[in-house]
Amino acid sequence: MPIIEWKDCYLVGIQEIDRYHEHLVQYLNKSYDHFRENHTLEPGVLEILVDFSIQQFNCEERWMQRTSYPKLAAHKEEHLHFQTEIALLKQKSGLDTKGCVDLLWFLCSWVTNHMGESDAEFGRFLDSQPRRI
Repeated sequence: MPIIEWKDCYLVGIQEIDRYHEHLVQYLNKSYDHFRENHTLEPGVLEILVDFSIQQFNCEERWMQRTSYPKLAAHKEEHLHFQTEIALLKQKSGLDTKGCVDLLWFLCSWVTNHMGESDAEFGRFLDSQPRRI
């Protein structure tokens, strides 16, 4: 059973971003399945998830800049908040088993909310614009 159910609302209409979103959800689900099967969550796996999220952020921000998205600054702030929270979680409990679980749950919650709200808002903005991409 996946920790995140894929929904079309996670699509923004830019193939590169949509691929990142799908891949991130798949990787989170795979990590969760591994954990559910009583395997230890390796800190390296979560580091890959965090690094991948940051790559996704950079991709989104490039597209937002390219399309003159008016809420780019606020979106960047959300990305910065994510990075700060991750750093605090890692510092607080390290990446022992409990820390890994906390980090996994945080990633799932943050990713679904961010993709379903902020990224979806960017998608609606793109839909309202004349196609120039």
